[in-house]
Amino acid sequence: MFKNFIIIILVFLLCSLLFQNKENVNILVKDLVDTKELVVDGTNYVTKAFEKEFSVHEFKVDIDLPSMQIQKEPFTKGSDIQEDTFFEEEK
Repeated sequence: MFKNFIIIILVFLLCSLLFQNKENVNILVKDLVDTKELVVDGTNYVTKAFEKEFSVHEFKVDIDLPSMQIQKEPFTKGSDIQEDTFFEEEK
């Protein structure tokens, strides 16, 4: 609670000092515009670099479905694969 009052007082003092002279506002606006331009240029550079490094390639996969063989379930009664167990089941 006490910190909030200190922050409000500091913001008030900063604004009052800033707006006393019109040149201070112009300097602040100029700095904000320069910062915006730098951010826009940086994001454009990053997107171009990202697109260049990680370009999307299309892969074509030809699947011949009739030639694929469907296998039986591995652990059914008729299969050759036997499941390993820790104990012998009584038959």
